[in-house]
Amino acid sequence: ILSFPVRFALSTIKSIYQQAGVELALPDRSPPIRGEQEVAHHRQTIRALVSDFAVNWEEKRGKALRDYYRDHFGSPLAAFFPSQYSPAALGPDGLLKSVPTDAAGKFFRHRMSEQFAVFHHVPQGKPIEDNPPDFDTLIDFHQALSSLNSYPELLRALGLVFDIELPPDFLKPASGFVGSLSVSGLPNAAWQLPATETVPALPPLETAYVLVSNAAQNTNVFATAPGALGQLSDQIETFGLLNLMPGRYGLAQVDIDGALHKAIMLSEAWQDGKPHPAIADHPEVFDESATLPALRSGGLSLFADARALKLLARFKDSKTFNDALAANTPIKRPFYAEDLIHGYRLDIWDSHSNAWHSLHLRDAVYRIGEETFATEREEGFTQLAATKAAPDPANPPPDDLYLHEAIARWAGWSLSVPMVGKHLSSDPDPDKALDNPAENAPATPFKMTTEFHVAKGTLPGLRFGRRYRLRARVVDICGNSLHVDDPLAGALANFGYAIPADPAGFPYLRYDPVAAPIVVARDSRCITDPGSSIDRLVIRTYNSDPSLDEAAADLNASDRHLVPPRTSVDTAEKLAMFDDASGKLVNAAAMYNLIAA
Repeated sequence: ILSFPVRFALSTIKSIYQQAGVELALPDRSPPIRGEQEVAHHRQTIRALVSDFAVNWEEKRGKALRDYYRDHFGSPLAAFFPSQYSPAALGPDGLLKSVPTDAAGKFFRHRMSEQFAVFHHVPQGKPIEDNPPDFDTLIDFHQALSSLNSYPELLRALGLVFDIELPPDFLKPASGFVGSLSVSGLPNAAWQLPATETVPALPPLETAYVLVSNAAQNTNVFATAPGALGQLSDQIETFGLLNLMPGRYGLAQVDIDGALHKAIMLSEAWQDGKPHPAIADHPEVFDESATLPALRSGGLSLFADARALKLLARFKDSKTFNDALAANTPIKRPFYAEDLIHGYRLDIWDSHSNAWHSLHLRDAVYRIGEETFATEREEGFTQLAATKAAPDPANPPPDDLYLHEAIARWAGWSLSVPMVGKHLSSDPDPDKALDNPAENAPATPFKMTTEFHVAKGTLPGLRFGRRYRLRARVVDICGNSLHVDDPLAGALANFGYAIPADPAGFPYLRYDPVAAPIVVARDSRCITDPGSSIDRLVIRTYNSDPSLDEAAADLNASDRHLVPPRTSVDTAEKLAMFDDASGKLVNAAAMYNLIAA
């Protein structure tokens, strides 16, 4: 499983941008003489800041790097970055307080850049038109059923999942907080299908649970037990919510992938033997070539350290369970909460509403063949997303998984509904780029389509300057989770199961650069007259004789307007330019027409 360390990458980027902000912001302290600008202090500084990012990817070297990190995956000798950080080593933003700059620091930066390059260079397979899949056999019956696990409401409508209510006295509070529960038999079951008349003789599949009663408040807490209560780990990883411990999870606001791509390209541009960026006309004032590339705000990304290793451990546990089931032998231990996780429902708290909001509430329409099933205000969830190389029959690629440490990223829209508006089609013809008549048409014999819309009024707004927190409600294999308004979810978030731990959250900041104002001509002669241009003002006096000293200058072509720079609709929305006095997005037709115009 190939990945790269997001927290170390963010910390490194932060460190070099802080240093650059100090050393490159002011004019060069020792401006070079003409002909020696290449060795100017600023140019030497920029080279030193980014020198360790160079990878120089080409296919032969890339294959060697891919082989190296594959062969060492999971090995203690290749654990360059810790799977968990000490909270004392982290700042309020969750990043490392200090990043080493000595020889060890250079080593780690280079390893991080190599892992990043391997992750972003998946081997090329055959184009789909040269190696089309056989859609008639691509998904069999069991895979079709498995694909429905993403739609909990549909599972229940089709009778694939049953919710069973037990009387309050069915289970007793377990000694040591943990008990186990399983289906041991189905007496007097009236099976309707011939193939199910014989009940499979399977060993009981037990699930560990906790049941805590509070007589004073007349409440019970009944939940799947976390693995820590079964001595499987020394920390509770999940209990209704994902335990977002600062040493294992973090929030990123910057587009870290874009930042690393730019840092690697800049580092390789400044290498010895390569043509360096052109020398500035006046480096003693400002050398625009000796600067770092602009960062970009990327919404809020929840990431997990050493996520690939955690996934590997889950694979091993699942294989153990599956082998026992296939051999019809008792499993060695019950299922715990971590064994049954299917995904997460992310909630956002913002300082504007002072409330938690689900990012997954939606209205849905499912169509299977001629049948239609509609739901209102159901919840989707975020699932594991790993990629593989495209198949190539002539040259099969390695069977690697590529897994980003970011679990999910919120950029202001729903995490369970496609973004509204047009999108590019898969047709290579430019004239058909926006034709999407059958983009959602099923290609396999399993004729199912979905249509999702955001549940009205449920999404929070992402605005620069507002403060935010994030929590993740755990979703089990049947789509169950705590409700967004469940008091237990609120209590756990206040107990440290949300990130950041500070109840006031942290502000969402703008990292995108602010463009310079646009200079607009008022008179066409400022472009057509000799010597003048948009950015060069020429005042013409026609003073050919002392008698004309008092004559007024011709200023007709010397006027310029400075207007605000253009920006995107998304940036303007993040700056709250389309909000009303209450801080809510104006959804009137007049506002839409203004934006479009």
